[in-house]
Amino acid sequence: MSTSTLFLILLIAFIAAGLALGQYYFFKRQQNWWRFSFLRFLTYFSLLLLLVNPKIRHQTFHIEKPSLVLTVDNSRSIKEFKQESEVIQFVENLKNNSDLKNKFEIESYSFGENFEHRDTFDFSENQTHISSVFSNLKRIYPSQTAPTILISDGNQTMGRDYEFEAIDFVQPIFPVVVGDTTTYEDLKIDRLNVNRYAFLNNKFPVEVFVSYNGNKNISQKLSIKQGNQTLFSKTLDFNKDKSAEIVQAELTANSVGVHTYKTVIENLPKEKNTENNQQQFAVEVIDQQTNVLVLSSFKHPDLGAFKKAIEANQQRSVDIKYTEEDFNFEDYQLVILYQPDQNFKSAFEKIEQLEMNYLLITGTKTDYQFLNKQQDFFQKEITSQTEEFLPSYNSNYSNFQFEDIGFDDYPPLFDQFGDLKFSQEQQVLLFQNIAGYESDLPLLSTTEKGNRKFGFLFGENFWQWRGKAYRDQQNFEDFDEFSGKLIQYLASTKRKERLNIDFKSFYNSGEKIIFQAHYFDENYTFDPRAKITAQIKNKETKKTAEFPFLLKNNSYEVNLSSLEAGEYEFEIIVEEKNLSKSGEFTIIEFDIEKQFLNANYKKLSKIAEDKVFFTHTEEELIEELLNNENFKPVQKSNTTTSPLIDWWYLLIIITVSLSAEWFMRKYSGMI
Repeated sequence: MSTSTLFLILLIAFIAAGLALGQYYFFKRQQNWWRFSFLRFLTYFSLLLLLVNPKIRHQTFHIEKPSLVLTVDNSRSIKEFKQESEVIQFVENLKNNSDLKNKFEIESYSFGENFEHRDTFDFSENQTHISSVFSNLKRIYPSQTAPTILISDGNQTMGRDYEFEAIDFVQPIFPVVVGDTTTYEDLKIDRLNVNRYAFLNNKFPVEVFVSYNGNKNISQKLSIKQGNQTLFSKTLDFNKDKSAEIVQAELTANSVGVHTYKTVIENLPKEKNTENNQQQFAVEVIDQQTNVLVLSSFKHPDLGAFKKAIEANQQRSVDIKYTEEDFNFEDYQLVILYQPDQNFKSAFEKIEQLEMNYLLITGTKTDYQFLNKQQDFFQKEITSQTEEFLPSYNSNYSNFQFEDIGFDDYPPLFDQFGDLKFSQEQQVLLFQNIAGYESDLPLLSTTEKGNRKFGFLFGENFWQWRGKAYRDQQNFEDFDEFSGKLIQYLASTKRKERLNIDFKSFYNSGEKIIFQAHYFDENYTFDPRAKITAQIKNKETKKTAEFPFLLKNNSYEVNLSSLEAGEYEFEIIVEEKNLSKSGEFTIIEFDIEKQFLNANYKKLSKIAEDKVFFTHTEEELIEELLNNENFKPVQKSNTTTSPLIDWWYLLIIITVSLSAEWFMRKYSGMI
């Protein structure tokens, strides 16, 4: 409390005392005047004190213990090493140790495909994402001391290299190695690189990475087979100085459909792990590619961003052309018109002549006076000002299925300011959000006219959206998938169907297998009341199973991840509506968690604070944690400031003093 505030409190105390004494002693002395004066003093002083309203500071102290973070590998590789019970017992011993509990706040997390806070572990996840431990703990413990115990075999199957992710991780890491660390002679296929799609009668490349762990001179044959037919073979030589080789092969796509292949390297005599000597892969052969034209009159980063996002699916190719170039519109199924101006006049004429679909993108360099005359979908007010437009996700969009990938956090697009008036109904994917106000005007929308489809994006700097997606997720997959669905819809000349199914032709065993369905009523409005089931039949075993679709946001979804590897037929049925769709898909047998022969002790030792521990060296780890002087409790203070006007008991004092004074005056016959 400041000196000036103390002075004011003393001053009002004198004023309150003077007023009280003046009323009951100096002007009209009463019997027991001092009692009346004291009560009146309390009233005056409390009321005047509220006018000053001093702020009272209250400081409390508490002891904050450092956190001890247990992160447990919950992937199936722990089961492969037969270490489940050892890991569970190790974690329980740490959590129940009284000395550790006195020194630390113990928290446990699991990692596999996902990172989550949990106390029980089932070792059932299909992949291992060790780098997610460090990226998530940076966010959870940004400034707190939190030594991290990493319990894992050290074999990562997805994500960034955790050795590099741990470089800027400020918390000390204590790796606990799970599994066999003995080195065995082993020959394995490390990785396969192959495109998901190939075109009919074309050759497609296959890249095979093979490695050898041993000191002998060996020669083994690598083969690529389809069924019983060998399509490619090569003998590979390895020794202690040559431990790896990259094999490149070209196969021919002879027929349309999904084709499954197997890559095999011959087993070594007495090789312990032969699971990693073979890998299956699949390629979908298609007979047509969607060609997209991006047309502009000037260079802009958006052009390259559209090309990258669309070509993420090998079924599509993109050509970037400028209006002064010569090209044939008939070579393309979709045109992206980027910020049209007077130079686009002949392009609009050709598009109308060929009745082509297009996606129109506007921005700060768009000539709206020209554009308002060239199309009849909308008219925009012409101004000289520009505006930022933030995206706002519309969950009711129904022309195709897409999920919110964080649009509300995306940076704004820039366009010219002005009112938009539409002459034709728009299906809005994203609304315009201007300075926090969500309008009913579209930022991204589509519409249909006969068999033709049109899209409109009112803003430039699409490239920043793609960059934001990568910054958030460390990959472009979700954003490029959304862009691909938009392009697929606009490039298609098919009329809208009442039941649409979104699925892949093949999946790798262990990855999530999700089918999405979109069902519309007779008026082509999304119907959330439908009962949709998937009837799945294994082609080889003839075994059938039925799975219900569940409503999720603005679509129906079913998870088929429990299916075993094999070829399947399916029929999606809308009950009581006589509506169904059928198809086929393949699950490729490949268990990535079985590819490792031993724990990766060497890599875990590189991220260790001091040394690496094992599940049987539990006491040594506990002693290290207890004796480490860097992990000490910290005394923290918490200061709160509250104004006097918030003190409810001051109101009670005023009420009691006034009431007591009134009763005393009544009792004395003064009222």
